[in-house]
Amino acid sequence: MSEARGDELDAIDPGWCPVWDTRWQPCLRLVQNRVPADGKLHTAHGDVVVQGKDLGRWVNAQRFG
Repeated sequence: MSEARGDELDAIDPGWCPVWDTRWQPCLRLVQNRVPADGKLHTAHGDVVVQGKDLGRWVNAQRFG
């Protein structure tokens, strides 16, 4: 990819990264959009489900791999 194309994509979404799994990045964005002002995200399975994705389950999977 050209540097110019990379710059264009960064302008749209600075967090975009082509090496991340295409299922991983949307979950990251959903979680980032749901983090409350105190910075604490509900991590219990089933507490926060957005667009059919259980964000608590996803967060725990990232934390404990």
